Amino acid sequence: MHIRPIQESDIENVIQLFRANYGDDYAIPEFYDPNWVKRGIYSDNIIWLVIEDGSRIVASGACILNFGDYNDQIGEIGRLVVDPQVGGKGLGRQMLTALVDASDERVEFAFAEARTVHPKTQKICDNIGLAPLGFLPLTYKMTWRESFVISGQLFGNGRNLRHPGTAEVIPAVAPLAQLSFRNLELDEKFTVRDNARGYPIDQSVAIHPLTGISLLRLLKIEHGRLIEPEIFGSLHIDQGLSQLQAKKATYSVASEGDRTLGAIGYYFEEHDGLVRITELIAQENVIKGSLLRYAVEQAEQVHQAQVIECDVNAASPVMQQTLFEMGFLPAAFVPGMVFHATHRPDVIRMMKLNTLWDLGPLELTDPSREYFDIVAPAFARASAERMKKLPALDTAPLKGFTPLEAYLFQRAGEETYPTPGAILDANALHIVLSGSVQHGNATIGAGGCVNPEVLFGASDAITPYAGIDTRLLTLTRERLTALCDRYPRLGLKLYQNLAGMRG
Repeated sequence: MHIRPIQESDIENVIQLFRANYGDDYAIPEFYDPNWVKRGIYSDNIIWLVIEDGSRIVASGACILNFGDYNDQIGEIGRLVVDPQVGGKGLGRQMLTALVDASDERVEFAFAEARTVHPKTQKICDNIGLAPLGFLPLTYKMTWRESFVISGQLFGNGRNLRHPGTAEVIPAVAPLAQLSFRNLELDEKFTVRDNARGYPIDQSVAIHPLTGISLLRLLKIEHGRLIEPEIFGSLHIDQGLSQLQAKKATYSVASEGDRTLGAIGYYFEEHDGLVRITELIAQENVIKGSLLRYAVEQAEQVHQAQVIECDVNAASPVMQQTLFEMGFLPAAFVPGMVFHATHRPDVIRMMKLNTLWDLGPLELTDPSREYFDIVAPAFARASAERMKKLPALDTAPLKGFTPLEAYLFQRAGEETYPTPGAILDANALHIVLSGSVQHGNATIGAGGCVNPEVLFGASDAITPYAGIDTRLLTLTRERLTALCDRYPRLGLKLYQNLAGMRG
């Protein structure tokens, strides 16, 4: 057996290898199109090899080099398949080694994303030395929304260019960090910051689309671009306006008068209903949260994104906490995934789901299941809470709220289940999620509001009683005041809505 670059004459044999392993259910259906495969063979960004046994092709694999920033030296391992009749001979590991060697030292971190509807690709990754590093729930749309396992490995100088011990993570990230360090045999410690406070997200600034003039001004801002980047991605303003437009990137610029304060960049994958936030540039920390908020609200309101992703610097607990407070959860911890300046930072993949929690059938290898057991419960809980509190979205106090503002309001509240006939707290705002509340001669049903006077320092003049099977979203006066103080724009809307209800 010997390994060689793929040739055009191999196309049909390679396609048949995939049919032998996956039938017609491969993740990239275009792969069964010979013309599509041919374009991949001649791409400058793909190293594609086959293993030949006599005149028979028994394995195929490719390394895609244009993932991430041009200097990240990341290789995405894909199209890796072994003839099932000759499995168990280490061909997958031979292929990975050959792909990394053939990259001519252009790969310091290699990764693959494996489907979870069957364990085939997961097993291949396990066998070739790509260790699981995360579970990405409901990421891509196939026949239905499918989840993937991300696996990776550091090569060459990848390990030496990391700065061990620099990871500082919020508590929600800690179990993932511990497992990923173990899987990549990185014997080091990390710091858990349980008191990190997110950036403010409610600064009042003007935000406009990127123009040629604002691009020049942004290039003079170093923070987030050259100094201490907190978000990583494949798109950068350094690539120029024409390249960003060609890649359908959206950049929005924050300004104050003639002064450019920063920018946020993302792109929308329409087929998957997925928005990826790729770059955050800011003169001052105070503007970072507001730029992130703008991108999230654009994703949810303009694009109706079902998934929002962001790769965060593992050395920035403040950024992690900011995203966490906006409903993002950690899904993967990837040591040394990117390159910046003189070292390879660790990256946390954080995701926000705006879709039903329905994973469909799953088949996981044991190493993959370890990540599933950490990641999935948190997303499942968040989805359940979101669905239970949906009735609150239609209530008068939340009129005019964006989806993010509604989430922040719901997050501040506590779900309560008063017993039938119980007197409700006069120093709290209650939104009826189900059941009813008796308010004098009136019955307030689901979506109704009890005690709108509370934010103005008053109590309900009529004593309200809980009905049967009543479920409430309750916010005490103290929580309401803290919510309005932290998010002034939300608070203004809430004051206006509640004032209208008092009359």
